[in-house]
Amino acid sequence: MRTQIGLLSIVGFLGLLATADAQTTSASTAGTAFDGTYHFLTAAKVNPTYTSSKGDTAGCPDRTPGPLTVVSGQARYTTETGYELLGTVDPQGRLAMRMAPAANGGSRPLEMDATGGIDANGAAHVRQRASACSYDFAWQKQ
Repeated sequence: MRTQIGLLSIVGFLGLLATADAQTTSASTAGTAFDGTYHFLTAAKVNPTYTSSKGDTAGCPDRTPGPLTVVSGQARYTTETGYELLGTVDPQGRLAMRMAPAANGGSRPLEMDATGGIDANGAAHVRQRASACSYDFAWQKQ
């Protein structure tokens, strides 16, 4: 009797795992409706100035990122300064991207992330945030 209950418990647990796995969208299929190349349209500064590590106020420069590409739900673009942001697009079109911390020619590491979304018409909107200047970017799918 104990053996049968134990086996039934194991079978039930494995059944729950199979059900959960079937309901989870894999990264390779997530966002495939959004796959493609998105060409840059516009940029807007979120903040016009920033305070440097020395306490000086400086203006945020205009920025133009490279194209946004999405392949199998994996998104990427390169900033004007050469940093690559990588992330994912979920089935609803929500974007979440990050750049791994890297030394920026000084003692402070640079961190950057971007969040936003892609709509059904192929318009992508992202807010890129960094320690100094932040930007709102827009792309359109070609």
